[in-house]
Amino acid sequence: MTQDVQILPVDYEIEYICRGNRVIVGPKVRKCLPNGTWTDMTQHSRCLLLCPRVWTSLENGRVAVKPPGQPVEGTVLHYSCHDGFILEGRNISHCTKLGKWDSPKPTCLCECLSSRKKKLYIGALFPMSGGWPGGQACLPSAQMALDLVNNRSDILPDYELELIHYDSMCDPGEATKLLYDLLYTEPIKIVLMPGCSGVSTLVAEAARMWNLIVLSYGSSSPALSNRQRFPTFFRTHPSATLHNPTRVQLFQKWKWTRIATIQQTTEVFTSTLDDLEQRVKEAGIEISVRQSFLTDPAVAVKNLKRQDARIIVGLFYETEARKVFCEVFKEKLYGKKYVWFLIGWYADNWFKIKDPAINCTVENMTEAVEGHVTTEIVMLNPETVRGASNLTSQEFLAALMSRLGGMNPEETGGFQEAPLAYDAVWALALALNKTVAPLKARGRRLEDFNYNNHDITSEIYRALNTSSFEGVSGHVVFDAQGSRMAMTLIEQLQGGSYKKIGYYDSSQKNLSWFGNDVWIGEMDWQHTPLSNMC
Repeated sequence: MTQDVQILPVDYEIEYICRGNRVIVGPKVRKCLPNGTWTDMTQHSRCLLLCPRVWTSLENGRVAVKPPGQPVEGTVLHYSCHDGFILEGRNISHCTKLGKWDSPKPTCLCECLSSRKKKLYIGALFPMSGGWPGGQACLPSAQMALDLVNNRSDILPDYELELIHYDSMCDPGEATKLLYDLLYTEPIKIVLMPGCSGVSTLVAEAARMWNLIVLSYGSSSPALSNRQRFPTFFRTHPSATLHNPTRVQLFQKWKWTRIATIQQTTEVFTSTLDDLEQRVKEAGIEISVRQSFLTDPAVAVKNLKRQDARIIVGLFYETEARKVFCEVFKEKLYGKKYVWFLIGWYADNWFKIKDPAINCTVENMTEAVEGHVTTEIVMLNPETVRGASNLTSQEFLAALMSRLGGMNPEETGGFQEAPLAYDAVWALALALNKTVAPLKARGRRLEDFNYNNHDITSEIYRALNTSSFEGVSGHVVFDAQGSRMAMTLIEQLQGGSYKKIGYYDSSQKNLSWFGNDVWIGEMDWQHTPLSNMC
């Protein structure tokens, strides 16, 4: 059987045409050669999305296009202004494979208009996606604070703060590229503001090379409290170790001298347990049983039962908490003989969520978790006070909800931490305001800052280090390691729902109880069943 093959004449031409907003890269026309091949066979032809050409011009300025030609993927635009004008926005933009420029087109402002207020730029990384998409609520919260600060005549009256921000996706690898962009493109940033512990670790370690202060709104890793490793780092989000002074206070109050621990083997919980071990040792309390697990807690829970653990501190994420308490139910490691201490930032219904990783019913889980105690860092001021921003915590929440446009708080990443982002901007603004007079006395100004300027960085460091003001998240003050000191809320699961039983203020070492039906009182839990205490 033979197959007909079409023979095309020599010099026969084919032409490539792209659809939509795309352009040809490579030969547009090919000719049939006498030897049966086509011209330019070593060069590929492909269609690429076209970035808007209007961006290649700038009123009162110049645009350098590299490489010259069509603005397709890989093209970089460099913007600059004519004499007498100042660039507002980023001076560089890249054409992405989606046919879009990766940053807004800047403008050139007349110096006569921009001389009223000098701009100070904050380089920020807000995770809008990834493991913790906290930027979804923290970014609007920070922008809300910036608007209020910039409208105040008594705070930085000669300056305007502006946020230059990117989505880190809570990924240190992605953050590396973005940090490079922040540092190597104009304008100069006076402070860096990251979120996520992994991203903050990367940023804070690199920042010392550029004399930059780092102020984080969402990083809890205890490792970030290392002043030798992170000498310019501050955070309005307390360290995870802040739970430990509260736990020790409760152990001492109820005269417990022996406790047990079970932890998931991740850095944040390992560091937290190291800190707890040091604190209980100083308080004369013994950790008699230590158990850890990576993904399956079954053996660890069995060992707790075998070694007769009674007062147990659990350090693990919410998904692992369900696995632990399914095993706790099976081993009957709950009830009147046992007191469990857990982390308070799980969802309120965490033990009722259907989880294919466990084989316990909701009824089993509800029975096993009843009566446990949680400690949770207070991120929204429970008092009705007007702080530095002249907003109460409830007024802040109402304003944030309006800014979020009706988004469901339970489905908005970082909603719980939003007050910390808001107060981070206020902490920065108040600190910068505090530096103006000392710098002026030495003939310096904030706008003189550059990445080789040690004295301005030192002045900002001193101002942040002595911060003390009322914020929407509570009283804002930093410890010697740059970590936020805050109150801790103590709750107990009673009848399937959490009841507030007290607060502990670690900065004042003050333990206060609620009254009425949820008051624990002065009884000793060594001799009184937990379920009968409240």
